[in-house]
Amino acid sequence: MYTIEFQKRGLLHAHILLFLHATNKLYTAEDTDKVITAEIPDKKKKLELYVLVKDCMIHGPCGVGHPNSPCMVNGQCKKYFSKSYYDTTKVDNDGFPVYRRHNTGIYAEKNGFQCDNRYVIPYNEKLSLCYHAHINVDWCN
Repeated sequence: MYTIEFQKRGLLHAHILLFLHATNKLYTAEDTDKVITAEIPDKKKKLELYVLVKDCMIHGPCGVGHPNSPCMVNGQCKKYFSKSYYDTTKVDNDGFPVYRRHNTGIYAEKNGFQCDNRYVIPYNEKLSLCYHAHINVDWCN
C-alpha cells in the first residue's frame, strides 16, 4: 500500500507500507536492530554510509539553539527531536518504536551543529546504500 505526495518544493514524497510474511516479521528488539538503525556509522569503517546518513538522515538542527527551524512549534520540535539515548530498541506505551541509540561519541556536522545519534532518522543500511536517498524506515505495529 502506498501514497505519493508532493512536498512544498514540488518534490515527490512516498509513504509505503509493507506487510511482511510471518517468517520475516520483526518479533524482537534484536530482529528490529538487524533491519532498522538510528545511529551514525563509524566513518573509518563505513565511509559511504556515514556520508549518506550525514547528508540524508540527520534531523535538524532544531531546538533551543535553532528556534526558527521549520519543525519548531511553540518552542518544541514537532518531530520530537532530539531523541534520548537507549541501549536497546523497545516499544513505548503507545505502541511506537523507540530505537537503540548509543552515545558513541560519533558526530555528523550539519549547518555548523554537531549532531549525534539523538538526531538520526531511522533508516535501513541496504536501502540507503542502494538508493542514496532519504528513506525513513519505521517498524509499525
